[in-house]
Amino acid sequence: MLFSIGVETPENSDSAWGIIVPALSAYDYGCVSAADTHEEIAAMAREAILLIVEEMLLSGNYSVEQIEDGGVVRYAQDEEYADYDRWFVIEVDLSAFSGKPQRINISLPDTLLGRIDRRVSDQPGVYRDRSHFLATAARRELLEQ
Repeated sequence: MLFSIGVETPENSDSAWGIIVPALSAYDYGCVSAADTHEEIAAMAREAILLIVEEMLLSGNYSVEQIEDGGVVRYAQDEEYADYDRWFVIEVDLSAFSGKPQRINISLPDTLLGRIDRRVSDQPGVYRDRSHFLATAARRELLEQ
Protein backbone atom coordinates (compact mmCIF):
# COMPACT_ATOMS: atom_id res chain seq x y z
CA MET A 1 0.00 0.00 0.00
CA LEU A 2 1.15 3.53 -0.71
CA PHE A 3 1.39 5.93 2.23
CA SER A 4 1.93 9.70 2.20
CA ILE A 5 4.69 10.73 4.59
CA GLY A 6 5.17 14.22 6.01
CA VAL A 7 8.64 15.27 7.11
CA GLU A 8 9.45 18.15 9.43
CA THR A 9 12.93 19.54 8.83
CA PRO A 10 14.91 19.90 12.07
CA GLU A 11 15.69 23.41 13.31
CA ASN A 12 19.31 22.52 14.08
CA SER A 13 21.78 19.64 13.99
CA ASP A 14 20.79 18.57 17.53
CA SER A 15 17.18 17.90 16.51
CA ALA A 16 15.67 14.92 14.69
CA TRP A 17 13.64 14.85 11.49
CA GLY A 18 9.93 14.61 12.40
CA ILE A 19 7.80 12.08 10.55
CA ILE A 20 4.01 11.72 10.33
CA VAL A 21 1.72 9.30 8.47
CA PRO A 22 -1.62 11.12 8.21
CA ALA A 23 -3.52 8.12 6.80
CA LEU A 24 -3.06 6.24 10.06
CA SER A 25 -3.59 9.30 12.23
CA ALA A 26 -7.11 9.44 10.80
CA TYR A 27 -7.99 6.25 12.70
CA ASP A 28 -7.26 7.75 16.13
CA TYR A 29 -3.71 6.43 16.03
CA GLY A 30 -1.00 9.05 16.04
CA CYS A 31 1.46 7.54 13.59
CA VAL A 32 4.54 9.66 14.19
CA SER A 33 8.24 8.93 14.35
CA ALA A 34 11.62 10.62 14.12
CA ALA A 35 14.91 10.02 12.34
CA ASP A 36 18.35 11.19 13.37
CA THR A 37 19.50 11.47 9.74
CA HIS A 38 17.83 12.22 6.44
CA GLU A 39 18.81 8.74 5.20
CA GLU A 40 16.85 7.05 8.03
CA ILE A 41 13.52 8.76 7.28
CA ALA A 42 12.04 6.09 4.98
CA ALA A 43 13.08 3.21 7.25
CA MET A 44 11.66 4.90 10.34
CA ALA A 45 8.41 5.73 8.52
CA ARG A 46 8.05 2.11 7.34
CA GLU A 47 8.70 0.81 10.87
CA ALA A 48 6.11 3.19 12.36
CA ILE A 49 3.51 2.17 9.77
CA LEU A 50 3.99 -1.54 10.44
CA LEU A 51 3.79 -1.06 14.21
CA ILE A 52 0.63 1.05 14.06
CA VAL A 53 -1.10 -1.25 11.55
CA GLU A 54 -0.33 -4.21 13.81
CA GLU A 55 -1.76 -2.34 16.81
CA MET A 56 -4.87 -1.36 14.84
CA LEU A 57 -5.50 -4.98 13.87
CA LEU A 58 -4.86 -6.28 17.37
CA SER A 59 -7.49 -3.88 18.70
CA GLY A 60 -10.07 -5.71 16.59
CA ASN A 61 -11.59 -2.39 15.50
CA TYR A 62 -9.93 -2.10 12.09
CA SER A 63 -8.87 -4.15 9.09
CA VAL A 64 -6.17 -3.55 6.50
CA GLU A 65 -8.88 -3.03 3.90
CA GLN A 66 -10.21 0.01 5.76
CA ILE A 67 -6.94 1.95 5.57
CA GLU A 68 -7.04 4.76 3.02
CA ASP A 69 -4.44 7.38 2.20
CA GLY A 70 -5.76 10.78 1.12
CA GLY A 71 -2.66 11.65 -0.90
CA VAL A 72 0.29 14.00 -0.56
CA VAL A 73 -1.48 16.98 -2.13
CA ARG A 74 -4.40 16.83 0.30
CA TYR A 75 -2.23 16.42 3.39
CA ALA A 76 0.29 19.08 2.33
CA GLN A 77 -2.55 21.61 2.04
CA ASP A 78 -4.10 20.67 5.39
CA GLU A 79 -3.37 23.20 8.17
CA GLU A 80 -3.08 20.32 10.64
CA TYR A 81 0.13 19.27 8.91
CA ALA A 82 1.57 22.76 8.28
CA ASP A 83 4.76 21.94 10.25
CA TYR A 84 5.66 19.21 7.74
CA ASP A 85 7.55 20.94 4.95
CA ARG A 86 8.48 17.89 2.85
CA TRP A 87 6.27 15.11 1.56
CA PHE A 88 6.87 11.82 -0.20
CA VAL A 89 5.10 8.52 -0.83
CA ILE A 90 6.35 5.16 0.37
CA GLU A 91 5.09 1.69 -0.47
CA VAL A 92 4.69 -0.64 2.49
CA ASP A 93 3.73 -4.26 1.98
CA LEU A 94 0.84 -5.04 4.33
CA SER A 95 0.18 -8.50 2.92
CA ALA A 96 1.54 -10.14 6.07
CA PHE A 97 -1.51 -8.74 7.88
CA SER A 98 -3.97 -10.09 5.33
CA GLY A 99 -3.46 -13.81 5.86
CA LYS A 100 -1.54 -16.54 4.11
CA PRO A 101 -1.62 -16.44 0.28
CA GLN A 102 -3.33 -19.39 -1.37
CA ARG A 103 -3.25 -20.45 -5.00
CA ILE A 104 -6.63 -20.75 -6.67
CA ASN A 105 -7.77 -21.76 -10.12
CA ILE A 106 -10.25 -19.35 -11.70
CA SER A 107 -11.57 -18.79 -15.20
CA LEU A 108 -11.97 -15.34 -16.73
CA PRO A 109 -12.80 -14.27 -20.26
CA ASP A 110 -9.64 -13.54 -22.23
CA THR A 111 -10.78 -9.99 -22.99
CA LEU A 112 -11.25 -9.25 -19.29
CA LEU A 113 -7.87 -10.77 -18.48
CA GLY A 114 -6.29 -8.59 -21.16
CA ARG A 115 -7.88 -5.46 -19.66
CA ILE A 116 -6.62 -6.43 -16.20
CA ASP A 117 -3.10 -6.99 -17.50
CA ARG A 118 -3.09 -3.62 -19.30
CA ARG A 119 -4.24 -1.83 -16.13
CA VAL A 120 -1.51 -3.54 -14.10
CA SER A 121 1.19 -2.60 -16.62
CA ASP A 122 -0.15 0.97 -16.95
CA GLN A 123 -0.11 1.51 -13.16
CA PRO A 124 3.00 -0.23 -11.76
CA GLY A 125 2.97 2.00 -8.67
CA VAL A 126 -0.54 0.86 -7.82
CA TYR A 127 -0.57 -2.83 -8.71
CA ARG A 128 2.31 -5.28 -8.33
CA ASP A 129 0.81 -7.96 -10.55
CA ARG A 130 -2.46 -9.55 -11.70
CA SER A 131 -3.05 -11.23 -8.33
CA HIS A 132 -2.59 -7.94 -6.47
CA PHE A 133 -5.09 -6.27 -8.82
CA LEU A 134 -7.70 -9.00 -8.26
CA ALA A 135 -7.19 -8.97 -4.48
CA THR A 136 -7.56 -5.16 -4.42
CA ALA A 137 -10.74 -5.33 -6.49
CA ALA A 138 -12.18 -8.05 -4.24
CA ARG A 139 -11.41 -6.05 -1.09
CA ARG A 140 -13.12 -2.96 -2.52
CA GLU A 141 -16.18 -4.96 -3.47
CA LEU A 142 -16.40 -6.58 -0.04
CA LEU A 143 -16.08 -3.23 1.76
CA GLU A 144 -19.10 -1.87 -0.12
CA GLN A 145 -21.46 -4.45 1.39
